[in-house]
Amino acid sequence: MKAVVAATVISNNKANESLDLALLKSYEAGSALAIDAASYAEAKAVPDSTCSYPPFGIKFLQAVALTGSAYPQRFVVLGSTYPLPPPKGCTVAAATCSHADSIFEYARTAATAPWKITLEPSADSGDIVQFAGSRSALGPADASAARELPGVVATDLEHYESTGSRGPLKATYFNGTCWLIPDPRAAFEQYGKSGVSAKQVYSPASDDVSVPIAGGNALTMFTLDFETTLVPKAGTTIDWPAGEALSALLPSGQYKLVVEHGALQIAAETGSGGQFTVVGAYDGFTSITGTLGSPGPGSTTSGGVLVSYVAP
Repeated sequence: MKAVVAATVISNNKANESLDLALLKSYEAGSALAIDAASYAEAKAVPDSTCSYPPFGIKFLQAVALTGSAYPQRFVVLGSTYPLPPPKGCTVAAATCSHADSIFEYARTAATAPWKITLEPSADSGDIVQFAGSRSALGPADASAARELPGVVATDLEHYESTGSRGPLKATYFNGTCWLIPDPRAAFEQYGKSGVSAKQVYSPASDDVSVPIAGGNALTMFTLDFETTLVPKAGTTIDWPAGEALSALLPSGQYKLVVEHGALQIAAETGSGGQFTVVGAYDGFTSITGTLGSPGPGSTTSGGVLVSYVAP
């Protein structure tokens, strides 16, 4: 497992430096690939994109292999990242969390297939969890709670967006420096200031994984696919700006409907009673579609300008 991680880091830094999508596909799959491939497209739309991804190393902390002989084979790794010198000619701003943890799930579909990263949420620095064993499985109660968690979190996020009530979701989940979940309520309110109504829907993907950790709980990782529908107020359009990274996913123009698609990876410590604490996350848009339109008769404005997007 250490050898796999070490080789991946080398490939990752090389792919990031040149935004090499083919190389990226050689070591990533699933939602990790979908997020990062779209991010590459965005980076290519911005000048000096070769400096967009500072190189880093990973200190191997812990790993655990999942039980079972069937493919795909999987293992989970906790590692601490550290910065490496940037390429010549690149100036890199100091990172807000230069030694964040990363939690990776690797999978391979056959004995001769390459190991690929499928989940890669970031986390706070330090040994945030302690795996219970080098190769182990969950008990029935823990497994049941872990399976239900993606649907629970999806419901919680939708409820928070529509009501402003976080429920079991902590404020720190939305304002961290090493990782964060994009705040759906803040986005909803900011879109409203631009004259745009927003509705976000989350749906669990089929890539969840759970491993036991010390103390009797589990570390559960999963992906929520999200879809945000943006509709401008009557008689106006959404002014999708030019020169922004997001214009690589949707050309600039006036739109009467925009739908953003993305993926949100979450890592959480879960208990058999259904309680959970989010310990890491990673997200990004995967595609954006739109229906072109024009302002209505007599309109004095081209519509709301997109203002709620903040690059991760």
